[in-house]
Amino acid sequence: MSRLSQRYFPRKKRPKDEPAHYAFMFIRDIHTGIMPFRTGREYPFTVKLKRKNESLEEQIKDFLSIGRGAGWSITEELRDMVGTLSHYLVALGDIYIEIVQDGKSDKKSLAGKQLVILPRGKVLRVYKYYIQVVPFESWKRGEKKFHFIPSDNIWHLKLPKKLGSPSRHRRTLKKLNLLSNTTPAFVFEDGKLGGSVNYDFTKHRYNSEVAVENTTSEWGSIWSLSQIKGTTEYYYIVNRLRSCRSQALLREHIISEVNRLISRVGVKNSIQVKGLALSSDISEAISKLERGEIGFEEAMKATKS
Repeated sequence: MSRLSQRYFPRKKRPKDEPAHYAFMFIRDIHTGIMPFRTGREYPFTVKLKRKNESLEEQIKDFLSIGRGAGWSITEELRDMVGTLSHYLVALGDIYIEIVQDGKSDKKSLAGKQLVILPRGKVLRVYKYYIQVVPFESWKRGEKKFHFIPSDNIWHLKLPKKLGSPSRHRRTLKKLNLLSNTTPAFVFEDGKLGGSVNYDFTKHRYNSEVAVENTTSEWGSIWSLSQIKGTTEYYYIVNRLRSCRSQALLREHIISEVNRLISRVGVKNSIQVKGLALSSDISEAISKLERGEIGFEEAMKATKS
């Protein structure tokens, strides 16, 4: 079977909701480093199959290489995949991936199967099918306007519930985009950059940063932003810990969903990852810090792989 979805949609205009400033930093900071970088040829974590099987490991490695050549090990492949999928999830809230298989592949085997990401656009679920809707601006005479894909051929990956629904997450990104305009539009109208009304830009910047903190409170602070003036070190560290916990939650969720996917296509084995910081350990560190049982330095150790 060849690919059923459309590979890409030509776009004449840039998306209106393209991430700006705060939204861009928020997306970048979550997915960057979600899987630790290696030193030399070794990673600070290990990836193995629960039951050792070298030939199956090779098949999984090839299967996980989304839209590119496979890496030299299953560790490298999983690391790259988690980084890619986390970027999509934080930027969009959810993602649709087609499971493509050649005509000779066995439905209960990974051989001959590959994963391809559907381009950004509307996808509908109707009974046993997903329908990929071609954007109106990309319509061409004689070409399909809708692509019907059996539900068995689609992997719909969403954010973990603890981090909110896709629609709620997109509203968060929209708010961050609105807050990214650090200079109100009216200051350009009088030709004096707000001087005629004695506008206080320092206060505006401070209020913007507070609003950003409130908007991202479910995830924690944006790492690239400095400590807000007037806040305590405790507030700053706890929000950093919450960011690390969110990153760990997202990482654990993706790895869990990858295992569910390979089980779904007939693999009676699972991927085990050891050596990464756990969201449960970070949550415990936050609780101990709140009770005064540990200090900042000890609490931050929970975020290390």
